[in-house]
Amino acid sequence: MALTNAERQRRYRQKLKLRASPDGVGAQARVAVERAVQALWAFHQRPGPGGIDWSAIDGCTSLAEYRSELERSPGNLIQAARAFIPDFAGLTADEARAIAVVIAISDALRLAPARDYAVPGEA
Repeated sequence: MALTNAERQRRYRQKLKLRASPDGVGAQARVAVERAVQALWAFHQRPGPGGIDWSAIDGCTSLAEYRSELERSPGNLIQAARAFIPDFAGLTADEARAIAVVIAISDALRLAPARDYAVPGEA
């Protein structure tokens, strides 16, 4: 049975409230991390230094292998993300934004001062 407009609006408001509440932070962080992993993998698909494929450099030929490499140690994801600071060279604006969000989350969890990472293409 199709939802009425009022039911759709109620569900939408519930989702907004969850996102705004502290209870939704974990889910938002997971979404941010997934976006960052996808951005890192997209970068990984481009030629590496000197035109060599990244898979020849690090041995990761699939997203599953790459994710496994990032999961191997708690700091791998953040280390990979921080490698793009300060100018996010080689990333699209969307990829840079996704990685900057994960870096900001990491900084917050470490109680480090907030920093503004300049993402290319944004004013």
